[in-house]
Amino acid sequence: MERGKLIADRYELIGRLGRGGMGEVWAARDRVLHREVALKLLDLDGIAQADLPRRFEREAVAAAQIVHPNVAALYDRGIHDDVLFLVMEKVDGQTLTARLQAESPFPLTRAVAIASSVCAALEAAHRAQVIHYDIKPHNVIVTGDGLVKVIDFGIAGFVQAAFTVARSSQLTPAGTPEFGAPEQFLTERGDERSDLYALGGMLFAMLAGRPPFTGHNSIAVVRRKLDEEAPPLDAFRPGLPPEVTALVTELLERDPDRRPQSAEQVQQRLQALLASCAAAEAPTAAMPPPPRTRLMDDTRQAPRPPSPDSWKSASTDETPFTADALLPRRFTNDLDIEFARIAEDTRLSSEAGPSDLAGELARRDCTEVVVGVYAEQPGPHATPENPVYVSIQVFVFPDAATARDAHGYLGDGGGAWRLTIWSARDGGGLAPCPDKVHRSFRWRYSQRVHRYVTVALAYRADLTNDGSIRPWLAAASRKAAVSAGPQNHHG
Repeated sequence: MERGKLIADRYELIGRLGRGGMGEVWAARDRVLHREVALKLLDLDGIAQADLPRRFEREAVAAAQIVHPNVAALYDRGIHDDVLFLVMEKVDGQTLTARLQAESPFPLTRAVAIASSVCAALEAAHRAQVIHYDIKPHNVIVTGDGLVKVIDFGIAGFVQAAFTVARSSQLTPAGTPEFGAPEQFLTERGDERSDLYALGGMLFAMLAGRPPFTGHNSIAVVRRKLDEEAPPLDAFRPGLPPEVTALVTELLERDPDRRPQSAEQVQQRLQALLASCAAAEAPTAAMPPPPRTRLMDDTRQAPRPPSPDSWKSASTDETPFTADALLPRRFTNDLDIEFARIAEDTRLSSEAGPSDLAGELARRDCTEVVVGVYAEQPGPHATPENPVYVSIQVFVFPDAATARDAHGYLGDGGGAWRLTIWSARDGGGLAPCPDKVHRSFRWRYSQRVHRYVTVALAYRADLTNDGSIRPWLAAASRKAAVSAGPQNHHG
């Protein structure tokens, strides 16, 4: 492949980003949507398996179901001149490999935070029945603003299945030896727990400055994994909290049945570790003030403004429950389309959906929601005759644990598609959308930050049922949900 070549009459190759054993990755320009993308070309020449195109299609469709801020989105797939290609979100940043080369080992809080972001990506993928099979630092990108993105979901599994993993000469495609689970290098393919093993290996590497297993070649590393238990993390980094070393030890168990059984379980433990890290890093309490005198009683002091990052603390959250504190005025999605807030209000949680949903919220001590409505703005990349609208609801709960439980219900349980869709009322204010909006094609995305759960739902003004609008709605709802939350409050 060469610069300037057009793939599928749509994607113009700009520059090669990398080359692997089965193909290349290019930065490309999507001439239809006028955006930069990453194009992965998989050269399967010489692999005589008649069902490869069908399995390629299945894996790509499965990976496309993952819509999550910690996962690089898969936009398109196809075949061009007998080369399979995948079109993915282009993520600007450094791989975790490069970050580790520049600074290793990581501080505890940073390592746990990155592991938590990767685990959140695994949760979303495993819910979509997609297994990565090659979680490693090179497949994790950290953007300039600190967002963690996992790339190649579903693709690694497809690549692995194209080989007979029992042959030692093909060990690498079965997973990266330093991070892949032991079962992946036998006759088994592995399952969700294989991804969790690799996550444990990455957390070990971030904290110890090296992978748990090393050797003079790939086969030696795999042999050690099959024959030996993983070394204890505290042998390389003493003084870590026992909860950290225990989690890493469990993730690196050779027997999958002895590992944590789901990404959700691991995420709960990582979130608890993050909370304890935040509490440990918080400044110590000042000495108690001296007894108040009459002069002091008569002297009024200005109230101390809340910290902009107070929402990150495990026990303190000073974020006002208002639209301006929890909702951005504007945001720009991944398609370079800007959205502006056109209406906002605070409503009772009983208005967020039907009575059974209201009951679930009340049971979790959520009594009010902040609501905002956003409209697509005309600009250099968007001149909409029928703009996309986004309805956002921010729910607040007493603590992060309750919010996590509620997120499971709002995101995947009984309330998934029954939330109220809000619109801007003529003359100001909010109004629930009519039923015909619910019947149109729409896209929903949810996000939890600390004790806040944000749910965004996008639809187009003409209420189309054409599913081709999905990329625009998905991009709008995803960025809306990620942009809303306590990070908007600046004291």
